[in-house]
Amino acid sequence: MRHIKNSLADYFFKARHALNTARKNDRVYPLIAEYNMTYQKIDFGLALLEKLMAADKHKTELHGKQLEAHVILKNLLTEVRPVYMSHVKLMETKYRKNPERLERLMLLVPRERSINGWLRQADTFYSNLIQDAEMMDRLEENTITLDKLTASHAKIKEVEWAYNNHSEAKGVSQDALEARNVLLEEFDLWFNEFLRICKMALRKHPQLLEVLGITVLSKGYVREKPEPLL
Repeated sequence: MRHIKNSLADYFFKARHALNTARKNDRVYPLIAEYNMTYQKIDFGLALLEKLMAADKHKTELHGKQLEAHVILKNLLTEVRPVYMSHVKLMETKYRKNPERLERLMLLVPRERSINGWLRQADTFYSNLIQDAEMMDRLEENTITLDKLTASHAKIKEVEWAYNNHSEAKGVSQDALEARNVLLEEFDLWFNEFLRICKMALRKHPQLLEVLGITVLSKGYVREKPEPLL
């Protein structure tokens, strides 16, 4: 995409300016029309540009939602992990000589690094702990009540929801990015041909190229001599 040197917003602005000017300028249009760059073709390019700009806006909106979902997930993990680990350490200490209990709570396996694995371990830990009356009786002695564990388990479910929401938002955002890029490639190819025709048709009129926003290099272009004042 040779013409995208700065931001896409700048690219869109310059492309729209060039196309609108080419269509409306009564000195530019007759010259490029001789090379079959007609109103219909310019209108096609403008329509394609509008479609591309809409896709880019949609992509930006979805990326924003992905970032919001990421923040929600990150904040929840920051809140939940220390509480969960404090409960894990407590149970490991209480039942260090009872591997069967530890196994039920998934405390004999390494801590999972992936979010999916971590969620599975945490959910199993709280589910089996809350359902074990004997373990709950011993925890009540340490002021770790059923209400507290139930609340912690609910937070794990919130993390699971936030993770799924973030994964979905990320996927949708990626799809929107790919759709935008397909349109961007299509328009850039078309716009490159438009610029090629303009440079050919207006090669003897560099000031008209500049009106379109096309940079005129000294080599290969000949400026018209100014009209005499008298």
